[in-house]
Amino acid sequence: MKKILAPVALLIGTLAFSQAEKDTIESKVKEIEEVTFVARKPTVESKVDRTVFNVANSSILAGNTTWDVLRMTPLLSVDSNDALKAEGESVTVYINDRKSVFTGKELKEYLQTIPADNLMKIEVITSPSSRYEATGSVINIVLKKRDDEGMKGSITFNNRQNTQNSQYTNLNLNYHKKNFTQTLVGSYSDNTWVQRNSFLNTVYDNNVVTEGTTKNIYKGKNPSISSTSEYELNEKNTIGVILEAYQGKRSNTSEANGSRSENNQLSYLYDQNQNSSTLGRNFGTNVFYKYYDKEKNRILDVNLGTNYDGEDDHSYFIKNEVYPSKTEIREIGVLSDVENRNYYLKVDYTQPLGKSGGNFEVGGKMDFNNNVIPNQLYGNQLTGLSTGDTFRYEDNISSVYANYSKTFFKKIRNKNRFALRIHRLQNSSGCSRNFTKRFLW
Repeated sequence: MKKILAPVALLIGTLAFSQAEKDTIESKVKEIEEVTFVARKPTVESKVDRTVFNVANSSILAGNTTWDVLRMTPLLSVDSNDALKAEGESVTVYINDRKSVFTGKELKEYLQTIPADNLMKIEVITSPSSRYEATGSVINIVLKKRDDEGMKGSITFNNRQNTQNSQYTNLNLNYHKKNFTQTLVGSYSDNTWVQRNSFLNTVYDNNVVTEGTTKNIYKGKNPSISSTSEYELNEKNTIGVILEAYQGKRSNTSEANGSRSENNQLSYLYDQNQNSSTLGRNFGTNVFYKYYDKEKNRILDVNLGTNYDGEDDHSYFIKNEVYPSKTEIREIGVLSDVENRNYYLKVDYTQPLGKSGGNFEVGGKMDFNNNVIPNQLYGNQLTGLSTGDTFRYEDNISSVYANYSKTFFKKIRNKNRFALRIHRLQNSSGCSRNFTKRFLW
């Protein structure tokens, strides 16, 4: 009986193993059903007229602002006045191909309100086409376009201790619903800087000693806001409105006092004060229409807008010099009110020509400018100076242009990278596999 059961058990085990192996092979075959090619843009792209830094998925975005990323971007630098430079030269800043009304410190404070997570790429355009209003290089900051519906946003509060406290707050909101997108960016900063110095200078030849102290206090309160409303009529046509506003209320107070003596005899004492206050306002509006055929790479861009730049300045200087036999007071003050208004209309159309990489651009611009700069002086140091004058000018500038560009030589690249990823699918038995393979040429 045992001799009969042993072969039967062996036969049943063999059949069961064969069936299990067959099921395993079928499950593996079922798993590999979809293949997706994932191509990633290189971090740096060199084109004919620009260098593109694709930072969308970079680790440097975490915890930083757009201004922080710009400071770390190759080819870009920031001078002592917070002005952006490209290879040492001044630049014009565009955001999503729209010229920003902010410059200098105003631009810095505005870009600090935009989280770096919103960045897609930074374009350093060293040879800008006629569509850009710039004599030198252009920096185009391209922000991500939201496609997830609903309200998204962030708010940040900062406090910095540097002799006195300085506060900084920014708010970023984005709302997207079907074809409509609304973005609102706002900020407010209240900064105070204090600087103290002392000096002592001795000339041993005739024992001349000059000594003194200085103190500088800077205060600034700067609110800004930017609103972008965009509506997609269809896949190729988009209309929108951009509103930008900035106000800077700044004051600077400097105090200095010192003395000069020779051979232990007092020559003179002096006390000097200098005060300046500035109230600056910037307003910009832009109504735009854009036609973009992605398949044929045809772009029609129409912009209508206004810009206002105003600044009230009051500077006052007084110095008291006390000598053993007399006292002199030097005083002068300056009042100025700058108002610059600009109205513009721009139309630009570009499309590729042929299959050899040529590109054709045609467009036109109309600018109307009205600028008024009055000045008024007061004090006792006005000898030979006019106490009041006004500089005023208006101009109307219209132009049309046509450009054709083509790349005759391209860089040879010997390496292209892409990833082949096989999706993980689950079969009816609950088994799963995940395969990822990378190829390099």
